[in-house]
Amino acid sequence: MPDVAIAPSPDAVVFAVVLKGRARASQHGREEIIEQDHAVLMTTRDAGWHTSSRETQHMIVQIDRAALAIKVPNLSTWFMRALFLETQTLRLLMAHCQEAIDLDESAPTHLQHHVVADLCSLIAFLIIGWDNRSEASPPSSTRMLRLQAIKAAIETGLGNHGLSADTLAAAQKISPDYVRKLFREHGLSLSEYLLERRLALAHALLLDPLRADERIGKIADEAGFNDLSYFNRTFRRRYATSPSDLRRERKSST
Repeated sequence: MPDVAIAPSPDAVVFAVVLKGRARASQHGREEIIEQDHAVLMTTRDAGWHTSSRETQHMIVQIDRAALAIKVPNLSTWFMRALFLETQTLRLLMAHCQEAIDLDESAPTHLQHHVVADLCSLIAFLIIGWDNRSEASPPSSTRMLRLQAIKAAIETGLGNHGLSADTLAAAQKISPDYVRKLFREHGLSLSEYLLERRLALAHALLLDPLRADERIGKIADEAGFNDLSYFNRTFRRRYATSPSDLRRERKSST
């Protein structure tokens, strides 16, 4: 799998995962052998290296350190510590990284930020699960990782009118009922979450000066609404203004 650079910066965190074989990492006076299905966190700010043989397969993700530190306050204590990734956890992480790879550079800024935030959450849940492990109670972050992966798939597919529990479940190789259950466990239904994210996307597009001349119907369609009257009604209920009034207010303020 190719490397993924997420908002690279002079002070970034490198999350290196060994998918096959082994690698050797060294930084901060420590050296670690990273076995298959293990990962290590490093930093671009300090000298270090990560080497592997030609047969080794790996995935390397680079994330802005400040963005990840929001999710992991004690981030520096996790550098150069080999982390084991359960099979499901690794699969979810790779799927989310693929979403980042597939994200077009012209994607809206809010969508890019959402992808970065979700990827940081995935890594944070991995670390938290590892930190809280015990023989009696194994890491329990898989359900949260699954939910984050589903949310990432929703975010990149909001314009798909056929997006549903069935299609999301098929992509994750789980049941539609399990998808719905994951959302219910966090106090909302899948349909409520989909509506909220679609309205948020439409709101952002309506405020985009580059889309000022586009028909509201086209924007609604792009956000996943195939019924304009339903879109107008739910938008007004959510933002206490109509899409056309929001656009007029933006124009008058510029």
